[in-house]
Amino acid sequence: GDVASGGPVDAARTELLMEAMADVRVRANRYVQEPGDDAWNDLVSALARTHGDSEAYDLLRAVEIRLRTSRRW
Repeated sequence: GDVASGGPVDAARTELLMEAMADVRVRANRYVQEPGDDAWNDLVSALARTHGDSEAYDLLRAVEIRLRTSRRW
């Protein structure tokens, strides 16, 4: 269905979510290109704003586990 079919409030929420996800991508790219505490903190903040603290923590924990297990092989 149409994104706007839920009305203007749903369309606005969708637009805000898309902007927040784009912000996460920008901050992730910055951290990959220039690793450092400031870039990391910006990325974590963007994740928390977009997904909430709990989901951001779960995502970062999953990434950490994946990195640790992939280095063994």
